[in-house]
Amino acid sequence: MSLIVVAEDDPGTLRLLCVVLEKKGHDVLGVADGQTAWERIAELRPDVVVSDIHMPGLSGLQLLERVRTHPHLGLTPFIFLTSLQERRDMRQAMSLGADDYIVKPFRARELAEAVLAQVNKNQMRAASQDLKVQASLDQALKTQANELSDAYELRLAQALNEQWPGASQARDAGFHAQATVLCASVLAFERLATRLEATALAQLMKRFYDNCGDTVFLFGAHSLQFQGDGVVAVFADGPDAAPSAPQGLRAAKAALALRKASANLMPLLQELAPGQTEPGIDIGVSLHSGPVAMMRLGGLLGGAAQAVPMGETVLDALAMHKQAGAPSRSGVTVSAQMLRSITGAVQPVRRYLMNLPHRADPLDVCLVEPLPA
Repeated sequence: MSLIVVAEDDPGTLRLLCVVLEKKGHDVLGVADGQTAWERIAELRPDVVVSDIHMPGLSGLQLLERVRTHPHLGLTPFIFLTSLQERRDMRQAMSLGADDYIVKPFRARELAEAVLAQVNKNQMRAASQDLKVQASLDQALKTQANELSDAYELRLAQALNEQWPGASQARDAGFHAQATVLCASVLAFERLATRLEATALAQLMKRFYDNCGDTVFLFGAHSLQFQGDGVVAVFADGPDAAPSAPQGLRAAKAALALRKASANLMPLLQELAPGQTEPGIDIGVSLHSGPVAMMRLGGLLGGAAQAVPMGETVLDALAMHKQAGAPSRSGVTVSAQMLRSITGAVQPVRRYLMNLPHRADPLDVCLVEPLPA
C-alpha cells in the first residue's frame, strides 16, 4: 500500500482525486495549499506527490523545487495537474524534474495509471538497490540473454517452416484488451528513392525489413505487417509471449534495438551508391498502447493467412508515427499512456502535445532514449 500526498486548492477536484486513488488501494492525504503540502511531505515522506501548479502559499513549482533539493526526498516521484493553457509552466516543471503530468479535466483511469507507474518505478529502484553483489546481477543478465536466444532460435525455426507471419500467426486473431503497436520506417525515404536506382533501393529496404523482422521476432511480437517504407508490429501478452517481460517492455526494447540497427544500413548504402554523399540513414520508431482487434484475412490466391491489426489504437499509432517522422523528431516517440507502462526503463527527452488529423484533442507524446549505461 502506497502513501500519496495530493495538493489541490479546489475542494471538489481535491475530493475527486482522493476518492479515485483511495479506490485503487492507496493511502491518500489531501491538502489545500502548497505550504501544508510541504510540511506533510517532509514529515511523512510519501511514495508519490500529486500537485496542482497554482496554489496559495507555495506554488506547485516551488513545492517541486523544495522536494528535489531535499537530501532525503529528492527522488520522490512528482506528478503535476495542469491545463492546456499552462503548457509554458509544464516546460519549466519538467526542467525542474517533474516525473509526469496529467491534463485537466483528467480521467480517473489516467490518474490511476500515472500514479501506479511512479509506484512501480520506486519498486524497481528499490529492487535494484537490493542487488548488492554485482556477480549475481551479471549472472541474471546472462541467463535472460540465453533464454531470449533460445526462444528466438525456436521461434525462427517455426517461422521459416510456416512462412511467418502466416497461418500460425493468424491463430489468435481476435481482440486484445491491451496491446502495444510499434511503427518503424526509414526517415527521409523519399530522398533516398530519388537518389538510388530501383534495384539498389530494393536491396536497402530488404535489409531494413529483415532487421525489423528479426528484431521484433526476437522480442516476441504477436504480428508483423510491412507497409511501404515501414513496418507495423503488435505486441500482446499471451501463452506464446516471451516469458522475460510484459508486452509493453518487450516493445520498448525492440524499438531501442531498431534504432541501433540503423547503423547497419549505412555500409550497405555506401556499397550500393559509392558516389553518393548521403548524410546517413535514420530509423524512426513510435509506440502506442491500447485495445487492438486482430482481423484474420485469408491468403491471397491461396497464400498464407494474415492477422491484420485494427482499431483506434492502430489508427492513432500510424498517425502519430507519420507526424513524428520529421527529421527533427527522429528517435523513439511514445504516447504518454505507453510511457507510463515503461517508466524506469527509458529516459524521457522531450514531451509535447501532437495534433493528429483525425483527433479533436492533441495526443500527449514523449521522445525517449535508452537509460545511460
